[in-house]
This record gives sequence, C-alpha cells and structure tokens, in this order.
Amino acid sequence: MLKATTTSKKDGRPLVILGLSGENVTRLAAGEPIIVDMAEMGLPPMEVAIIYGRTEQVILENLRKDGAILNMQKPES
Repeated sequence: MLKATTTSKKDGRPLVILGLSGENVTRLAAGEPIIVDMAEMGLPPMEVAIIYGRTEQVILENLRKDGAILNMQKPES
C-alpha cells in the first residue's frame, strides 16, 4: 500500500493519499481489512479502516456482526 500526504492543488488543504495494489484488493476481497495508523503519516492519532464488501449492505452487515459502533454519514446522492 502506498501512503502519502501532500497538499491539494484544488484548494491547498491537506490531502491524504492511500494507494491500493492488486494484492491489497485481493486481501480486502478475502475479508482482510486494512488498518492505517494516521499518526505514522504525521497526522493526528487515529486509525482508518479500509474494508470491502460486494455492496454497502454487506459491509454494514459484516460491521454489525463484528460489533462495530458506527457514526454513519449519509451517502451523497
């Protein structure tokens, strides 16, 4: 996985780049989430979970099954 920070050319705000390789996608599809520690990139201490599911509903069901507590943002239409 490629991890980088830069500045957005659009508006100058900080930009985090997470690049997934084919191997990363294969692991995600096999049910292995990728956890990224933002502090390793010089950002505030938090983790970002990259997860995969065939549909958003499958993702939600898997997260609930694993006991995740979610503060959901409504998807953009």
